[in-house]
Amino acid sequence: MTEIKQISCKMVNTYLLKGKNGAVLVDTGETADQEKILKACENANVRLLVLTHGHIDHIQNGAYLAQQLHVPIAMHPKDAELIRNQFAQAMESTGLFGKILAAASKSKMKKNQIEPFDPELFLQEGDSLEPYGVQASVMELPGHTKGSIGLDVEGRAVIAGDALMHMLRPGEASIYADREKLKESAKRITALGNRTIYFGHGMPVPNRNWISD
Repeated sequence: MTEIKQISCKMVNTYLLKGKNGAVLVDTGETADQEKILKACENANVRLLVLTHGHIDHIQNGAYLAQQLHVPIAMHPKDAELIRNQFAQAMESTGLFGKILAAASKSKMKKNQIEPFDPELFLQEGDSLEPYGVQASVMELPGHTKGSIGLDVEGRAVIAGDALMHMLRPGEASIYADREKLKESAKRITALGNRTIYFGHGMPVPNRNWISD
């Protein structure tokens, strides 16, 4: 069984998926958390770094961790543009909290730098991580960004990235590039039934109806 280790880094989570034949690091956090994440990966035989999407809080340590762990970086091709330009995609929001979150995110994107890197592997729907030692497959979950992805782990858990968030409460992401696609992704996760949902932000909860009006 694949072990799912949540590495909590202030406001964002990264995940270490550990199988019998290797491990996969999901997302990278921000610069301040470099050493914490690297230490969590010690002796884990990490073989791949997967980015659920291209926002700075998920990719800022991408180049550093790939270099330190000697592993390739994988993400969806539609989010590669965000590595060098965080404003390459729209960032809309709903509600007061969403507007505050979007403003804070944009401010962070303006003030902070991302060491450039080039993904060595582009992931798409149904791709398996078994070659890297982990029983998980890629789910395309666009909406928060154009190329947002998640991972279905052994049919019992979903690493959702920011397709869903658990900040004030668990629910749809309150910032997005395309709200209709975000809703479609929420419907897709809902339809999976019995799963534990692991978020890019917040603690895991059982799957539920994520569809809002």
